[in-house]
Amino acid sequence: MKIYTIDQIKDIQNQQNYKYVGLFDQSGRAVITFNANNISPLTRLKEIETRLMSQALPDGYYFVKCKNVMAKNGTTDDYCLMKGEKLSEPPAPIIVESKSFQPEVLTYEGALKLQVDLERYKLENATLKQKIQDLEAELAEISTLSENEEQQPVVSWIEQLTQIAAPLLDKHFQLKEQQLALKAYELKNRLPEKAPVRTKKAEDHKKLIEDTIMSFQDEPDVYEQLAALYNSALNQEDFLKNLKGDQELCDMFIKRSRNEQ
Repeated sequence: MKIYTIDQIKDIQNQQNYKYVGLFDQSGRAVITFNANNISPLTRLKEIETRLMSQALPDGYYFVKCKNVMAKNGTTDDYCLMKGEKLSEPPAPIIVESKSFQPEVLTYEGALKLQVDLERYKLENATLKQKIQDLEAELAEISTLSENEEQQPVVSWIEQLTQIAAPLLDKHFQLKEQQLALKAYELKNRLPEKAPVRTKKAEDHKKLIEDTIMSFQDEPDVYEQLAALYNSALNQEDFLKNLKGDQELCDMFIKRSRNEQ
């Protein structure tokens, strides 16, 4: 495999005029991601050159990947660079599959449900630990009574303890339910915006946006940008407003949404 210098790659960029440039290690992990539309490829190459000169970046082989489209099926031209002393023959670049996106993360309701479940599990775990400690204490007392007061039936003592402990246990679980309800209320009020009452038309609009985003899973670069915009938006209107800031991405989204309808 041919080894290039950063100056040679700059010359190639002037000839090929790639739209997107990024730096990746031998495993395919991004060291510097592909530039966005508001960052020129030459600016990104200067950032790559600075990073390669950094002592914090380990010696080894790296790949400058160049392409003209953001889609996953757009092929890349890979140029190998060597940082450090003479190394063994570099391996071919590895393509790493992007992790699938969980649709539930796209909804505010899903986030609320997960947080409420987490708090419920914490409370149940604390309750179980307390019950274990109580049972251990009861066992210790039973052993003491058996040794020091053999004339008193142990079974009778346990029955008395049960009559006293049952109302306390009921009170404990009532308190736990109140804590869960209060926690759910607090989490709901901390959401960026209280979810409005949705009409069927609004629900269809929301579903169309989410289905369109999910349809880009075979194009991870586009998919990750859309998912990030959606998750950071306060609502669907805010998402569409932010989407218009990237005209190319907006055009791809609109075209795909028409196919989803």
